[in-house]
Amino acid sequence: MFRTFRASAFLLAGAVVVGPAFAQEPSTWTTIALPVGATSFNAIGTTVTFRTATEYWLYSGITKKWVQVPAKDTATLFQANDYCIVRNGGTLHAFASHTGVVDTLEVSDTAVVVSGPASSAWVTLVADGLTIHGFGAFHGHWTSHALHAPNPTMVANRLIGLVDDGEEVLALSAHHGTFVPARSEPGVTLLVVGEAEVGTAHSPGTFRAFSAQQNRWVERAVPVGVNTLQQNEYAMAWLGNRVWAYSGLRGRFATYTATAPIVSVSGAEGVAAFVDGPFAVCYGSGRGDFVALPATSPLFVHEYHFTLVREAGQVTPFSAITGTFGPPLPGNFTATTNDAAAWLTTGTTGHAYSPFLNTWIAAPAGVAGVTATVVRDAVVLHEPNGFQALSARHGNWRPQPVVSAAFSAPVTGSTFLSIDGPTGDVLHVFDARLDRWATVAGQGPMNFKISRHTVMAHDGVFGYGFGQPSGEWWVEPLAAPPIAFDTASSIGTLRTATHYSVYSVQGSFTYTGRFPEFTQAINLGNTLRMHQSAPSGSLLIRLLGSAPAYVPLGSVGTLYVDASTMTLGAWPDVVDADGYLDLALPIPDDAALVGEQIHLQNLVLPPTGEWWLTNSVAPVLF
Repeated sequence: MFRTFRASAFLLAGAVVVGPAFAQEPSTWTTIALPVGATSFNAIGTTVTFRTATEYWLYSGITKKWVQVPAKDTATLFQANDYCIVRNGGTLHAFASHTGVVDTLEVSDTAVVVSGPASSAWVTLVADGLTIHGFGAFHGHWTSHALHAPNPTMVANRLIGLVDDGEEVLALSAHHGTFVPARSEPGVTLLVVGEAEVGTAHSPGTFRAFSAQQNRWVERAVPVGVNTLQQNEYAMAWLGNRVWAYSGLRGRFATYTATAPIVSVSGAEGVAAFVDGPFAVCYGSGRGDFVALPATSPLFVHEYHFTLVREAGQVTPFSAITGTFGPPLPGNFTATTNDAAAWLTTGTTGHAYSPFLNTWIAAPAGVAGVTATVVRDAVVLHEPNGFQALSARHGNWRPQPVVSAAFSAPVTGSTFLSIDGPTGDVLHVFDARLDRWATVAGQGPMNFKISRHTVMAHDGVFGYGFGQPSGEWWVEPLAAPPIAFDTASSIGTLRTATHYSVYSVQGSFTYTGRFPEFTQAINLGNTLRMHQSAPSGSLLIRLLGSAPAYVPLGSVGTLYVDASTMTLGAWPDVVDADGYLDLALPIPDDAALVGEQIHLQNLVLPPTGEWWLTNSVAPVLF
């Protein structure tokens, strides 16, 4: 697909040796003068909105642009992570931040609209007579399908919308944006939960499940009266000594036959486990397989992407990423866990666990018994004069000396923030993606907020923003001290009396998933879909490697991909007239890639003007 050549032909002694002048990537901040009468400000995910007397203003944290749509006095706004829908009676204006454009649908005033939760929705369904319409946030367009009967049953939750019209069950995945049919029958129950990588339409005697990633249904006959368990990434049923499971990530169906009736099954978003006589049996959504481990009286501690199998005198981890058990850790431990990392300590010794590496990493000498904080995919040890942080991606301890022990680290996110300096004017954030600490110094004490993988701050003179996807502190001058300050998931705002400044964690180079620091994994056998914002007609040179780097290159920007593992190639298309290009990279379905990560960034060569390096994207594959 690409013409490639080794990085040494492009980079030499830490400096770019080809091309004309260079410029840094455009800022992830956008500031506008507020229009007259602006009210109802709101930010969530990658969207920001407000309204005036006649319009809704809609902002994309991907394209970094505002779009306006007409708004009657009676207009309503549904705002979700990556899209918005403005309804003016029978006119539905749908805006997707991943495309930055509005797609308008005309329906009757009585059309029924069903969306996922506003906190994290990516799909909306609209039933209008004998037609069902659907909008997917990642593709940004309405799609339609004929119904066999009006007034269908509809459910939507995050990545999947399901529709049952009595003859067909239709599934709409935000990843793919089209309706996929399966047969219906009496007694069908529709269910999507959590992140909704899997949706089910079970009926008595039939196990029916849909994969949001693979965009396909599976149907199997099962005994009437099975027990069921459904989580974010899998659906499971069991009765007697048989258990059936479907991975929404792999689109794969698996079965297991136990030696005796299965008493109960427990689990979390990506894992499940049960006891089969002398075995502990675990299931992981990443590979979609059951795996057995000899175990005596096991107890299960579940997290999103791993399970700890506890026995007397040892702990054995199971990774939902690799679908395998890791090495046992002898001892009796107290455990602190989060979605994709754990810290186990006896009080005198300590180990971190990574489900990506599926191994234990001993604490640095002399700091094993100290306090630890575990955020989504990182473990941070508290020392008297600083911190030691470990990324579950990389397994390295990274020190950060401090003069202040103050910190903030919400367990619901992936961000550990150290508040340092003589007046709280220095902030350090641990960058789990690039395996480093990132520091910024303000003009005075910092006001800060954290949401998921986003940190925002201001000192009254400047706004500061750091996001794990962009890997840098971006600074924005303020017209005046802000009167409002908000951070929400992947975006945030600072508002003065006259201006509105929006910060996005996304750089100019983005992709729909941000796993593991956030949600939505990229799975083997699927396609990595990316977007590049740049001047129209720009040529893009792709830098691809297997490890991160942080090499400032002056005015060109920063190299985020390890040069020793890097290859380069020209993307086949130039940036479109709207300054935006969709990019696709097929991911081989190769088990050898399980747990691996790829690091990509682009060199942007505009038709006129200076060249610049983008931020990087770095998905973990499984």
